[in-house]
Amino acid sequence: MIDPIKDLTIDGVLQLHAPRAPLVPLVLDSPHSGLTIPADFTPAVSAERVLVAADTHVDDLVSAAPDLGAPLLAALFPRSFLDVNRSLLDMDVTMVEGDWPHPVGRSPTAARGMGLMWRYAWGDEPMHARKLTVAEAEDRIRRYWQPYHREMAQLMHAVYGRFGRVYHLNCHSMTAQGHAISSDGAGTQRADICIGDLHGTAAAPDFVALIRDTLAAEGLDVALNRPFRGAELTQAWSSPAHGRHSVQLEINRRLYMDEVTRERTAGYPALKASLTRLCRTLADYARAQVPG
Repeated sequence: MIDPIKDLTIDGVLQLHAPRAPLVPLVLDSPHSGLTIPADFTPAVSAERVLVAADTHVDDLVSAAPDLGAPLLAALFPRSFLDVNRSLLDMDVTMVEGDWPHPVGRSPTAARGMGLMWRYAWGDEPMHARKLTVAEAEDRIRRYWQPYHREMAQLMHAVYGRFGRVYHLNCHSMTAQGHAISSDGAGTQRADICIGDLHGTAAAPDFVALIRDTLAAEGLDVALNRPFRGAELTQAWSSPAHGRHSVQLEINRRLYMDEVTRERTAGYPALKASLTRLCRTLADYARAQVPG
């Protein structure tokens, strides 16, 4: 017997919105929309600079998902403090005082200062006034990264266990242009939407095409794997051959907010309505994939 999915809040860490309609094999998460700066975090920059990288409002833009039977998990802390869409191997060891006692990989993202914990707030502004101790960095992982990934795992396994398949939409926002520490470089003009499927390996082609075509029918310009192909959460939860399909969705901030003030603009209601229709279409699709 699979336990029902229930609402859950861990203060300052995460919030899980349980389905408010019969469960479908669709899961959404918003790992970068958190704005709560931890009380024991003392960055070298202002709160505004800590939050400039946040996917502000993305959790609200897709908040209709639970009404359609799809659970929604959201992180509550800033991604620049700790990024749950990064592998633990993406630790930037130059930020740590002394030897980092855990495995690390050769991460180009960490090399640009946007690893598991951000070296920079934005551009070349140092996030921290000093190096972190090993204990401080480990504590962030224990208190923030691990709970998010634990809840994500429980959620995905519960849905998969119920239906024998699961479709995952990993929701983000992106700046209108590339910037100094982005992979596509400063000034690059970006599409309205970027879909990332790890270059065709993370999800069934018809699921990816449905997302693309649904958004295109809303009048949105959609790019595939440019500039974002998907990261840790897409990688971790994709195995199409076993019925696990994961797609990263990047929404251009110019569509719905002022990138300086982060205030919603006049385009917000229309975009939210478009994304609600997308969620409904994906919930219907996911439901239809379950063998009768």
